[in-house]
Amino acid sequence: MRDRRRKASRGVIVFSSFLILLGTFNFLYTIISFFQLQLELQFKDHMSTLFTQFPNFTINLTAFWLSTLISLLIMLCWIIAGIGTLLLKEWARQLLLISIGIYFLNKVIDIFINIAIVNEYATQIPVIALCIGILFVLSLSVSVTYFFTHPSVIKQFEKIKKQSR
Repeated sequence: MRDRRRKASRGVIVFSSFLILLGTFNFLYTIISFFQLQLELQFKDHMSTLFTQFPNFTINLTAFWLSTLISLLIMLCWIIAGIGTLLLKEWARQLLLISIGIYFLNKVIDIFINIAIVNEYATQIPVIALCIGILFVLSLSVSVTYFFTHPSVIKQFEKIKKQSR
């Protein structure tokens, strides 16, 4: 009897592990940032001198919170899809591709949402860091999409047909 278990290639293991780590880190970072922002907003009225550098609320807060919620859901999808792709589940590969597309669109929208802040604080924001962030989002989106749509990778996710004897 043959062993019907499939083994993931190194590329699948590397990309999946990276996305699990990135998703976990960003998910936790977003949650911690949320609680830190809540704390800062609670103390802002009582300690106004400490918040002289706190940005004015020129962005649409509904869009900001919606974008943050979408980011949390995307990171959760990356964790789940990363585990599923390590197990070579087709639904996980599809979930990963969909979440990468939504991630890219969300980051493009984030850039437009934050233009008001960039205009207010253009002298304080290093443009090189913004460009590096944009290049990271673009390269991550393109590389994951290319890798997980490559025919040799797709073949790994196909179900093994049972052989009858």
